[in-house]
Amino acid sequence: MEGQNDQNDLKVKRIAVAIIVVFHLVGLLGFLIPATQPYFIKLVPFHLLLMFSVIVFTYDADVKRLLLFVSGVFLCGFLVEVLGVSTGKIFGSYYYGNTLGYKIAAVPLLMGINWVILIFSVGQMIRSMKIRNSILASFIGAVILVGFDFFLEPVAMKFDYWHWDWHEIPVQNYVAWFIVSVILLKFYYALGLKQQKYIGTAMFASQLIFFVVLYMTTGTNIFA
Repeated sequence: MEGQNDQNDLKVKRIAVAIIVVFHLVGLLGFLIPATQPYFIKLVPFHLLLMFSVIVFTYDADVKRLLLFVSGVFLCGFLVEVLGVSTGKIFGSYYYGNTLGYKIAAVPLLMGINWVILIFSVGQMIRSMKIRNSILASFIGAVILVGFDFFLEPVAMKFDYWHWDWHEIPVQNYVAWFIVSVILLKFYYALGLKQQKYIGTAMFASQLIFFVVLYMTTGTNIFA
């Protein structure tokens, strides 16, 4: 019976990975084709909610720990963004566009969801590397997330996710990303969330490829 449950769980994980990869690939193609680009930009909030749902509904361990993780990272990530936008003292001086949808205090609610997705996926990916020291794992994960943000920022400005004053991304932004990421990843490891096969790595790799490709093509005729 236990073997059957393991097989069912593996099947669910494989379906989840397929959803993650297919939706990112379709989204990437939609962004790259000028005729479909405006429609796919409108679908960004639904895409983020779908990825969040995949994480939540495929998790097969202590749901209370997962809910604590989600609520903690959501609140922390969202509040940091609110402080960042309102003061310009954390990430630098920036403001949000309309792509990410409904805002409270000038920050899209989906930014909290985005932090949950990123921290969970990177946390899961680093755990698969069997790094036992949570502080070291958090630092490595934060470095990876700063690298991810390097590709994300120009794409975000291009597609009205958010905008930097004077169109310049300050070094302060990457420093803040690193610090916030270390704190949230340490929280993730402290909760001891169960490793979910493939999902975290597939989620992060799909997002990274999505933004790297768009980064490489930003400013070319393909966006005309």
